[in-house]
Formats: sequence, structure tokens, C-alpha cells
Amino acid sequence: MRWFHRRDALVLSAACAATALLAASGCGQSQDAPASAPTAPPQPGSIEITQADIDWFRRSHAEWVGCESGAPAIVPPDMTLEQFGDVLDGGNSPVFDRFVNVAAAFFLHASFVAGHYAFQPPFEKRAAFDVTEEHIRLLQHANWSSFVIDCKRPYGDFTHFEIDMADILGLPITKDAKGYAQIGKEAEKRMNALHADVLPTLQAYIRFARLSPGRYVVPGRGIAQTRGRPLCRPVSATRVAMYQRALQAAGPRSDSRRVAALDEAAAALFALD
Repeated sequence: MRWFHRRDALVLSAACAATALLAASGCGQSQDAPASAPTAPPQPGSIEITQADIDWFRRSHAEWVGCESGAPAIVPPDMTLEQFGDVLDGGNSPVFDRFVNVAAAFFLHASFVAGHYAFQPPFEKRAAFDVTEEHIRLLQHANWSSFVIDCKRPYGDFTHFEIDMADILGLPITKDAKGYAQIGKEAEKRMNALHADVLPTLQAYIRFARLSPGRYVVPGRGIAQTRGRPLCRPVSATRVAMYQRALQAAGPRSDSRRVAALDEAAAALFALD
């Protein structure tokens, strides 16, 4: 029995040596093994959004800005509303630079639908909120700039913003004896309630809009801040391709014509159907 064990060991040692020689010479390898596919180059204008970026964005918070008629803003993680305002006034912040990219990816490529959303922890003493189609339409059509809804004209050109809201929602609008648009007191009361509801709607969007990790095409910082709006459904591949063609046509130069061309292309990218 000892002899057989020793012989087996000798046979195994010879086999191992042969295997090592074959591996070193490249022999013995399968000729049918597929070569690894080359890594595709990143799409023009695209950025990588990781799961860490998504989790970080969800730590943002909706906050009411109390100027004029008042309107909500998305405040980046680990920032107060005051710090956010300082950055918007021209301050520098690596946190905000990251936020612009991630928020733009959400605005263009995330999906958000009506439904019942539970807040954990509670938001503004609300444990949950029911987002309706009306809330989503207002969120989509609001006047956004730098992730803040315009406090004076939140939904259009009227400072009497309830008229703009009624128009967005398809409600009847009449004119008084002087030719001014009006919707009636009951409708105005409902529009004001819906306007206040945009705050928890926005918080639900931050926490629950669906976006997976991946590479996404987004405009650069300045344009994303001025053109960005939550589409609530992923932008079409056709519009992304149109933006990328405009980006390539603009080339590397830096001048006012290039900025104007890219701004126009970004406006089409964020346009609602």
C-alpha cells in the first residue's frame, strides 16, 4: 500500500509539471474561448451615477423658500437652506458640484408616478402622502432654476399664479368685466392647497423616484441649473441622441455661440411632450 501511495504522488507531480509547462507555453488552452469584449467608450456628455450617488441624493430634502408667494427647493445633503443660498449666490462647494450632476440625472432619467408614499422618518409631521396626477403635472410644469421653483411666478408668467396652475391642469378660466383672467374663489382655494402640496410631492420624488446606477447623458453645470426640471419619466433616446449631436457639433471651443447652441439643445432635452 505504501508503494502505491508513493507512485500516485509521483504520477500527480508529473501531471502538475506538465500542466505548468503547457500553461507557460500557451498550449492546451481552448481555441474556442471568446476574447473579452473591448470596453465601449463613454457616450458624449455622459456621467457615471453610482448607487452611492443615488443613496446620497435621497438624503436631500425639500424645503419651502418663503419669498414672494413661496415655493419649494431641493436642498443638497448636508446643507442648510442658507448654505444652499450662499452657493447659488456664487459660492463654491464640491458638494454642490456633485449635486448638480446627480440631480440632473434624476430630472432627466428617473421615473416618478402617482401613488401612496410613506415617509420614514416623517416629513413635516407627515408619515405618508398621496401623490396625484395633478401634483405631478405641477411638478413637471413649474418654473425651475437651480433646483428652486420660482417664488414669484412658480408655474408660468402670471404673478397671480393660480391662473397658471388652472391652465396647466385644464380647469376653466374666464375673464371679468375688465378682461382679467379669473377662476373663482373655490378654484383659487384649491390651487393654493395644491401649491402647498408640491412640497411633500417633491420630498416623495427625492426619496422614491426610480433611477438605477449607470451612465447617463446630462448637460453641464450651468445649463443643467437653468434648464433642469423633473420630467418624472425618462427622457427619450431620440432626444438624448439629438443633444449628443449638438454637443459634438459645438466642439471644444468656448464662446457665446457654443453656449447658446448647447442651451438650446438642453431646452429640447428637458422639454415636456
